[in-house]
Amino acid sequence: MGFIQSFITNHTAWFVLICIAVFGILLVAGLWKYGLGLPLTEKEKKMRLPGDELLGDKKDPSMRLQLALTINVPREKVWPYLAQLGQRRAGFYSFGALERFFTFHIYNTYSIVDEWKNMYPGEFIFYHQDGIGSEVKEVKEGKYFTSISDSRNPSKFQGAIGFVPPFALSYFAWTWNFHLLDEGNGKTRFITRCDCSFAPFKGWRKFIIIFLLGTPSFVMSRRMMEIIKDCAEGRKKDSRLLSKFAG
Repeated sequence: MGFIQSFITNHTAWFVLICIAVFGILLVAGLWKYGLGLPLTEKEKKMRLPGDELLGDKKDPSMRLQLALTINVPREKVWPYLAQLGQRRAGFYSFGALERFFTFHIYNTYSIVDEWKNMYPGEFIFYHQDGIGSEVKEVKEGKYFTSISDSRNPSKFQGAIGFVPPFALSYFAWTWNFHLLDEGNGKTRFITRCDCSFAPFKGWRKFIIIFLLGTPSFVMSRRMMEIIKDCAEGRKKDSRLLSKFAG
């Protein structure tokens, strides 16, 4: 104890830095444990799903994030919540206050809104009010939809902007696909799968992409999936139908 007290007294700045570092490591470890807490089965990991071809069949290297959970209602009761995803619609059913802190003008709606129920290929799912998002590529109502954002081929949807690759990358592309699989006995297996590709796909850039973009992605995705489950199973409801537009 005497050594510790002496170190704190004589090296206060170092002690503060060490505390900050330890706190940061524990925080990141906790986020990763939470974010990766909905693993797929080995069979599901090997499963070929619609949207895998959007990046997976190309020669570009890629990495994959995927999560899964079981929802205790049929697919048709889950689909309406998926169909209204988007910054201009029902939000992303995640940590709304945190999203707004990082300038995303997102207010979640936990009720089904008729005007948002139709999703179609070519539509754009806005993440941010400035125009960042993904273009919907394929829709099978009640079963799945696939989407992609690729800086080499930006969407022409009105209001969408081309994503500028960060960290001096030559390109940046990702898919975000959602699948509802019939699990029998009135249950649904909900899988989200995201593939990401960029160049150069190595070194410090790869580490930063995984750390800075990957960490919030799977943390927010897990929260989204759990809230969709709660909505579909009737445990999560809006206190106000128009909460999305509340200031």
